Amino acid sequence: MKSSKKTAAALLAVMTALSCAACGSKDSGSDSASSSMPEKKLEESQQDIVDRLAGEMTARELANPEIEWFSHYDINPTASEDKEIGVDLALFQTKYNGKIKYVSTTWDTYFDDLASLVMSNTSPDFIGADDMNVFPKGAIKGMIDPIDDYIDFNDPLWADMKTVCDQFVYEGKHYCGISRVDPSYVFVYNKNVVADLGMEDPAELWKNGEWNWDTFSDMCIEFTDAEADKYALDGWYYENALLESTGLPLIGMQDGKITNNLEDPLLAKAENMMYELQKNGVVYPKHDHDWKVRGDVFGTGIASGLTLFYPIGLWGIEDAPSVTAPYGDLSAGEVMFVPVPCSADSDAQYVPSRIHGFCICRGAKNPEGVAAWLDCTRYAETDEAAHNITIEQYKNDYGWTDEMLDMREEIYSMAAEHPVFEFATGLSTDISNLTDNIIKKTMNPQETDTWTSIVETNKAALDYMLQEAQEKMS
Repeated sequence: MKSSKKTAAALLAVMTALSCAACGSKDSGSDSASSSMPEKKLEESQQDIVDRLAGEMTARELANPEIEWFSHYDINPTASEDKEIGVDLALFQTKYNGKIKYVSTTWDTYFDDLASLVMSNTSPDFIGADDMNVFPKGAIKGMIDPIDDYIDFNDPLWADMKTVCDQFVYEGKHYCGISRVDPSYVFVYNKNVVADLGMEDPAELWKNGEWNWDTFSDMCIEFTDAEADKYALDGWYYENALLESTGLPLIGMQDGKITNNLEDPLLAKAENMMYELQKNGVVYPKHDHDWKVRGDVFGTGIASGLTLFYPIGLWGIEDAPSVTAPYGDLSAGEVMFVPVPCSADSDAQYVPSRIHGFCICRGAKNPEGVAAWLDCTRYAETDEAAHNITIEQYKNDYGWTDEMLDMREEIYSMAAEHPVFEFATGLSTDISNLTDNIIKKTMNPQETDTWTSIVETNKAALDYMLQEAQEKMS
């Protein structure tokens, strides 16, 4: 995806939105519908677990085992030959002979294309909620339907997710079937690079209770050397990650009401820390490179020692070796990650989070089939043996070390306990563009500004937009 020269603020907003497309897979770039089934199969011992679970789980009566998935990426594991099939899809295939038909769109035209399909009574069956950009606007604009007729939150399978799903309620109805809470970001680094520099391993700092804004900032400043083209941070997510580590999003949702935390002292504390950090030039100057990350590929610079930390979702390294190579050799123990650091005096380890879930499209032809798929996604999370299949895939096929797997489990546990959800992208593009500019301005390498000035400049516009959004919801 190419970008033209625009103002720095507008570019940051646009490019951040575009980069989120990578959270699932590659942009399909096609408006045509296609159907494909993955060639990959589970190992025999793993399939035995799925067969056992399929026999134990309560079945739904399906008139049609095929459901249509609408997205800019294919939910079937066809992106690369060494990409494994997920347990949820294997279970859906085994229990129901289920099939997922891919109806493709692009990141840019996603909602326009979906609206056209809904209005023409040719709706797909379901869409993903992982990018946090569907709710509540999808419900307000009539593009998604409630799930309450299909999911019983008193059922033991779903009871543990009710508290999270209750944050995605519009007019008293639930709109997202959420199978788990995911950490939005981790800080990925190369252990060899850190060791060669004589720095303490961030994972050890974490274990010792010493991984926080202070130690993180010290490492970033020590590492950065512009003359050697070495910058501590690259990517599109570090500002959001650090802001949400306060325990507050900029825009939240509570009891169906929009909350605006722009003037909260916790956010000011985080943004002032980021401002001081950027004064030391720690961020890769994307504005000097056509607003692209180094090499135009996520992770570039980590293995080569030109970038210290890559704040990104776990999806960045939960992939095939062909994709994760820029970070280093996972199987050789080179790659590691830590939670987003919090303030040293934080009352908890807050985890910037997103949901792994799905929404039923308005006018879906097979909502019961989607409900069966949702059940499969929950069984894949709640059954220990099924969950371990995913762990085995990471270890045996993707090269994850035990240290990485232990850290992953720990971060997921913390995300379930102290998640922080940012809802701006789910309200409107105008709101998310504005909030993105607000959050990122103190670390904009081209035009850094103070938090006090940012709040004064943007408060009136943000208040107006949020009041308008709340009125639409009411």
